[in-house]
Amino acid sequence: MWTLATNFSDEKTQTNIREARNLKRLVGSWLLALGLLVTGAGGAFLPWIWRVGVALQLTAPGLAEIVKFLPEIRSGAIEIERLYLLLPLFLAMFALPLFAPNQGLCLPVWARWIMRLAVIPLALAALSPVWTPEVLRAPEFRLQTILAILVLGLAVFAGQLRTLPLKPLVIGLMAGGVTGIVLPIWQFSLIQASMTDVYREPVSLGWGWWLTATGIVTSIVAGVVVAFITNIPENEA
Repeated sequence: MWTLATNFSDEKTQTNIREARNLKRLVGSWLLALGLLVTGAGGAFLPWIWRVGVALQLTAPGLAEIVKFLPEIRSGAIEIERLYLLLPLFLAMFALPLFAPNQGLCLPVWARWIMRLAVIPLALAALSPVWTPEVLRAPEFRLQTILAILVLGLAVFAGQLRTLPLKPLVIGLMAGGVTGIVLPIWQFSLIQASMTDVYREPVSLGWGWWLTATGIVTSIVAGVVVAFITNIPENEA
């Protein structure tokens, strides 16, 4: 009798643990997807420099373009790598098609398709503002063009990537996320004084940047929960 009661208690405990683990996996999967979508939206379309007038607002791609015309940059007094400002956008572009089909995530088919389709506007936002063959092939924009083509290919063939191990993907997301936060802040700090001169008032990173950073952090934390804390074997999804 005691043995039966003990076995029943152990089974109930295991069931509770399994249910809690599955719940964490479900919530983590959704937060990972949401974080990546927010990162992409913030890195492509939301204002990193915000002003009441829309004409004075700058997205990350806009900021990466306007810095080329700052006097300090043109004279060589300040050296920056403008593509560092686009790192959050690049991160979302690549992460979305890699994570969307992954069998380690607990997501419905329609959510996976949203993640894949979101790559299209992000890839277009990463291109040069002028979409002519000559400009897209120019050395200044060649890397952006190549990356856009690559991620569109990933989005098309994402279904073939469903068996990729989740843990290495999350580790890559962590590395890319830290880089995507630190390097843009560093580059902005180099041009902050110059941008203040342009606006004739103090300039700092706006709500679009903070939402982008929030998306990166959310996706990393959620990825760690799904891939490591819940400890789901890759072949159980």
